[in-house]
Amino acid sequence: MTTSRPPYDAAVLGAGPAGCAAAISLARRGMRVALVERKAFPRVKVCGECVSPASTGVLESLLSPGELRAAGARVLNLYAIELGDRSVEWATPRPAWALSRAALDQALATKASEAGVEVLQPAGVRAVDYDDGGVRVLVSGRDDPIAACVVVHADGSGRFDPAGPTPMRVGVLGVKCHYTPPPGEPVVGVRMRACDGAYLGTVGVERGLATCAMTVRDAVVSRFVNDPAHGSRDAALDAMTRALWPAFADRRRVGAWHVCGVAGSAYIEPGNPRSFRVGNAAAAVEPVGGEGIGLALWSGATLGEILDPRDDASIARAQREYARRYRQRVRIRRPSCLLAAGVLMRPSLLRAAWPLLEAPGASDALIRAFWALSGKPA
Repeated sequence: MTTSRPPYDAAVLGAGPAGCAAAISLARRGMRVALVERKAFPRVKVCGECVSPASTGVLESLLSPGELRAAGARVLNLYAIELGDRSVEWATPRPAWALSRAALDQALATKASEAGVEVLQPAGVRAVDYDDGGVRVLVSGRDDPIAACVVVHADGSGRFDPAGPTPMRVGVLGVKCHYTPPPGEPVVGVRMRACDGAYLGTVGVERGLATCAMTVRDAVVSRFVNDPAHGSRDAALDAMTRALWPAFADRRRVGAWHVCGVAGSAYIEPGNPRSFRVGNAAAAVEPVGGEGIGLALWSGATLGEILDPRDDASIARAQREYARRYRQRVRIRRPSCLLAAGVLMRPSLLRAAWPLLEAPGASDALIRAFWALSGKPA
């Protein structure tokens, strides 16, 4: 047991789903938590904006179904795969939720504040200092550092952890926009489209909007962005999306396109005994069908349930147990989601398997197999 305690039990860096889940879970157990977020909310993030059914229970433990609906969230009971003008659909064994990151992150940050978390926002982290007695988080515009027993890296990369930032997948980008569906044609369920060098997903979110998000090979993006005929990056990405998905109408796009790298790594051990990593800072799965945001929520909530930062022996036990659970969580999910993404980015493979997908009973068996491999509950 430490002889003296810093003002905070935990400093959580990043108020996305992973950081808020950790902060809320710790605060509900009586911990003193500071949550540091460099961006003002609401803000747009590149994300498919669907929470995997594997984490429905976790999300609903943080925000009740009533609170989710009040924020504009929609319940999803259908998944679909599209190839050209053909599609195969199946009902989900368990419902999922869809909500924009702007609304979800704001709702989670508000819930954290209500749970007693001190939310510092916008507040950029400049550095994290570690010693045997705790950590000190240096924040821009603040004279005194935030002193805590442990630090939780939930910034998507873990760049202030001594182990270094999460590596990004080479050769692919995440691209996302919101759009307004045509009148009388709402987006029903989660729809994944197979494309040459990309896979594209759409889902309906709040205020009558829908999300169009995709993972795209760099070469595909460059072919359009580097073509001066398009005039601007948004116009180039509109043209790229029309080529991948002919039904897309750029006049229905709401706001700008957003682009970022795609995290990709197995579990990363933190670089200090008082450091923890959650979400993409810890490990990443291919974001097929909401798996990325689902893993983020699960990781933060799991850490918040097993960590007692007030006791040094508990901190060490939590690091071991958390690593065990995380590795177990992604052991099958990572390769199965990568396989699904690889097939979706090569339509010729999916086209060869399409007769099987359309065969009575066979598609259900294949979907159930992927459902199990990606960790979704039956």
